[in-house]
Amino acid sequence: MGVSGFAGCIRSNSVEADGPAEELIQQGFAATDTDPPFETTIVVTEGTERSRFATLLKSELEDTGFFEISIEEYKWTTHLDLLTTAADENKNALFIVSWTGGWDPDDYVNMLFHSDSHPPNGLNVNQYADETVDEYIETGLEETVFDERVEIYRQLQERLVADAPVSFVRFGEVTHVWDADAVSGWQAYPLETGAYNAVYAPWADTFTKLEGSAELVGDLGSDISTTDPASMNDTASSQATQLVYEGLTGIDFDGTVQPVLADEWKRLDTTRYRFSLREGVQFHNGEELTAAHVKCSFERYEGEPREADVFDWYGDSEIVDDYTIDIDCRREYGPFERRLFDVPIVPMAAIDGDLDLESTPIGTGPYRFVDYQAGNDCRLERFDEYWFEGSETVPATAPVETVRLEVITEPASRQGALEAGNIDVSYGVPSASLADLTADDAYGVDRHVGGGFDMLIYPLYREPFSSAAVRRGCNMLLPRERIVEEVYNGVGQPAYTPISPLLEAYADEEFQERIADEYVRSP
Repeated sequence: MGVSGFAGCIRSNSVEADGPAEELIQQGFAATDTDPPFETTIVVTEGTERSRFATLLKSELEDTGFFEISIEEYKWTTHLDLLTTAADENKNALFIVSWTGGWDPDDYVNMLFHSDSHPPNGLNVNQYADETVDEYIETGLEETVFDERVEIYRQLQERLVADAPVSFVRFGEVTHVWDADAVSGWQAYPLETGAYNAVYAPWADTFTKLEGSAELVGDLGSDISTTDPASMNDTASSQATQLVYEGLTGIDFDGTVQPVLADEWKRLDTTRYRFSLREGVQFHNGEELTAAHVKCSFERYEGEPREADVFDWYGDSEIVDDYTIDIDCRREYGPFERRLFDVPIVPMAAIDGDLDLESTPIGTGPYRFVDYQAGNDCRLERFDEYWFEGSETVPATAPVETVRLEVITEPASRQGALEAGNIDVSYGVPSASLADLTADDAYGVDRHVGGGFDMLIYPLYREPFSSAAVRRGCNMLLPRERIVEEVYNGVGQPAYTPISPLLEAYADEEFQERIADEYVRSP
């Protein structure tokens, strides 16, 4: 599994393998009967820092003599379509993408690496399959003892790094910048998908105030692909609807589970939970929340792209009364309370088919959806019938009346819009500008390690990348430190495993360093 057994120089046709990484690539080329240089493509989203990432990677791989590489850039929606159909179409391409996990370690591995998670029911886009990885994922989900879960997920991460179906490159930071004269109370949520929770999240004891305006303007890094949570797999769509939908629970800015639509719950036995719902909660279409909404919202996920969000754990549910529901997990399930945060409760009109959530998202959140113009903006307005009645620290009515999210794909354009006063807050200004913006009193800046990582996905379905030796060799050649410094201007840190340091117990510095020394760095 390691690389220390290879030494010296090996010649493959006219290519000389110099060092452990190239020797692994040479071994894999020989095993798959591949002659160098092998022609392939790196695919990235246009107008992003990943273009420079791809250029650095292209240089490193071509310098070995084993590869000849081109770079293709596409708009996000086209890039996503190419990514999710690549295996079925046998596309000869490596993809540079980012993944945003959550507050549980399963979020970083299940949809990407479980053999049942192929599109459209997951994002295992290169059709990776390993029985041991599947077993770790299943066991980790069913384990409820914290220390045991930590050990399972550490073994899982080591297995993935050794087999290298993808290369983990950089853990990102969540970085928000706002107009300090106009915005107060803003916080950066640790996960990009919750970028606009800070507008008004009373369950997280958080809200934002504006000076001189009732409309807060933010940005989205790409167009929205869907507003139906059962099929939502991109960050922009989640950001645009985060204030619209709500689940039974929420996870605050410190990672603590909080009550949202459920005001309390208890565990009846190892797999059964009883939830008490808030009374008088209204959906944006006027329906009142009941236990039937909860049961049917869960069950509508069956057969949908996000099916695993529910059916990894859901067995059945029993409506006790209008405001009480018993939920049966089909197995013991460690992340149950956290997973409920990712499952919005929707109105019966959507469940019965009279309402299309793909175009008209309706939930119970503090803001209701008004309009979306592709390539332009998404508009939300305050929902005055929102259930929250106020507390000592959060007002009953959100101070911000309307939220407008402009689609601005270029980071430099985001910064320009912020500096011109066209937007109030941005989560995507260029990393090169953060130091200057932090030093400028006109702006507020919040940055810390987030739940996302950048990765390189290999086409396992095509030779020579069907060889783990080739993938491990490429993984060793990735210039992680240069990518962090030269591409992202020091924002973030090199990644060697999938689980973010945000979940420190599963990916602390000592663990990361051991994995890097054993599998990635040259001896």
